Formats: sequence, structure tokens, C-alpha cells
Amino acid sequence: MKQILLVEDDPMIGQTLALSLPYHGYDLKVAESVAKASSLIGIDAFDLILLDVQLPDGSGFDLCKIIRERDRLIPILIISARTDETSVVKGLVLGADDYIRKPFGLSELTARMDRLVERKRLRGNILSYRMITIDQGDRSVQIDGQMIHLGKKEYVILCFLVQRGGEVVTREEILDALSDESDMFDRTIDSHLSHLRKKIREIAGNRVRIQPIYGVGYRLEAGDEVL
Repeated sequence: MKQILLVEDDPMIGQTLALSLPYHGYDLKVAESVAKASSLIGIDAFDLILLDVQLPDGSGFDLCKIIRERDRLIPILIISARTDETSVVKGLVLGADDYIRKPFGLSELTARMDRLVERKRLRGNILSYRMITIDQGDRSVQIDGQMIHLGKKEYVILCFLVQRGGEVVTREEILDALSDESDMFDRTIDSHLSHLRKKIREIAGNRVRIQPIYGVGYRLEAGDEVL
């Protein structure tokens, strides 16, 4: 079953979808607030997020922006009673993949969900940032066309940095990406990063760097302009 997170405080919608979506191949988890959704997103992996705009402790628009900053690939489908064009455009600009207005029919909802999940499947196996390409299907990594062999934790770190290509990421975010590693502690990040840098340098020289940002975290830099 595909894993879905519904961020919605209307219990009737939650109950209806919880009963209906399993027949369409979806296992639903419900979060009634921004806080609950944020905690679940940090723990569980979802194939799709259904996101209401009006939530008791904040705006779904703000949560949409936060989710998109963490993950560029996960599909976000906004479900909202706001039918004005301004709201629709705002949701899409903030990173939502689609927008459906309440009340909606189950057939329309599942059709949109199926389309977004399939699109994620087709594009989700390949991560790329400039001269770095990662095929998540066979866990192969190429830098400037050359294969590079990485350990499990080095691979996870590089995938995360590539997903956030060019953005500064914190040590805490890297720890979250490695949260399934029971023996992972903050002090071990430096060791894995050191090994990863060495392997990258052997292939790409200074054209690819994991640049430390003092007091914040790290940024992946790639291209001929990197010195």
C-alpha cells in the first residue's frame, strides 16, 4: 500500500478517507494540526501528502513551504474550501503539485492522487545536481560521468545534500536524514563527511565540494566555478 498523510482537522473527512482510500491502494495516516504533521513527516516516509489550508495551529500554506524545503520530490495535494484563484496560485507557488477544492468527489481525488504518485515514481529514482547523478534504484552514484563507490551512510548524506542542492543544511537535518541509523551520533557526522569528501575529491578535484558553513552546517557546491 502507498503511504498517505492527510493533514486535516475535520474528523468527517478523515474518517471518510480512512475508510475509502484502502480500496484504492492507499494507507492513510491523519494529522489534525501543523505540529502533529511536522512530527510525523520527520519520522515516517510518505508517498503523498494531502494538505488542508486552515488548521487549528497554523496555516497549511506555511506547512507546505516547510515540507517543500525539506523534500523536493514528495507530492503535495492541497485540499481546501478556499476556491479563489489567489489561494490556488499561492499554494502552487509555495510548492504544492495540485489543488482540489472542497467539497470534492472521491473519484476525482483518487485520480489526482494516482497521477501525482505515478509522476513521483517516474522521476523519483534519479537525483541530480549539476555534475552529480544518483540512481536510487540501484544506488549508483556518478560524478562527471565517473562512478563513485560510497558506504551506506556516505550515500545517504550525499543523497540528502543533492536533494537540497546548493542550499545550506544543518547538522540536525543531516542527523534526521540518518535517523534510521541507531548508532548515528552527532560526532560521527564529521567522520562520514571526511570520507565522503576524500572520495569526491579523488574523482572531481575541487569542482565538487561539501563546504562547511560556520555555525550553521554544510552546502554542496558543484561546477567549474568552485575553487
